Amino acid sequence: MIVRHYAAGGYGAGRIKTELNRRGIPKDLWDAALLELPEGTESIDRLLAARLRGRDASDRKEREKAAAALFRKGYSWEDIRAALRRYGCGDE
Repeated sequence: MIVRHYAAGGYGAGRIKTELNRRGIPKDLWDAALLELPEGTESIDRLLAARLRGRDASDRKEREKAAAALFRKGYSWEDIRAALRRYGCGDE
């Protein structure tokens, strides 16, 4: 239930693991719970598009701000880089 709730809020696996730990869920149950996590590409793409909407995506500072926001949401750097490539921001 916790995984579904936070995934619906746009949070990534890292943030969800932190929340599971904070709530005292035993680590041996995490793997089974994280299987409930939907594929993150649609969610991260939607969040990135919203973050860069109306901004210059070719501006390095804007890309860095967007990447930092996604990282705080619990997405891995690999997922963030892939999302930036899909968005057309290159591989930086």
